[in-house]
Amino acid sequence: MANTFALRIVTPSHDVYNGEVEKILLKNADGQFEILAHHERMITSTVPYVSTFVDSDGNKKEIFISTSVVKVSPDEVVICSDAAEFAEDIDFKRAEAAKERAEEKMKAQDKYDRDLVKLSYLRAVERLKLKK
Repeated sequence: MANTFALRIVTPSHDVYNGEVEKILLKNADGQFEILAHHERMITSTVPYVSTFVDSDGNKKEIFISTSVVKVSPDEVVICSDAAEFAEDIDFKRAEAAKERAEEKMKAQDKYDRDLVKLSYLRAVERLKLKK
């Protein structure tokens, strides 16, 4: 029994990652959870987070994954996300500007949908965590 599974991370524009991994750590509204090979089938959604996975060679990798839907089967995990980026792909200045815009919008909460602003802020903060 192999201790790896296929991981695909896809966005509307491209496949971000496609390879064999030992495990991946994700986060949903209930908290962090880890997926290993032979995991029970499930579908869940995630919140913006810097996820960690270990590839089949034992290398630990980090990737920012925005809101997503995750389909888990015993031998494959598919993450469909609106955005997913490794640190080298993140534009620091753009993420910093997005964080500042979200902070300003939170101050003027009567003009904006607070939940959308919080989500925008969380995406920017998680990108910055990975890039620093």
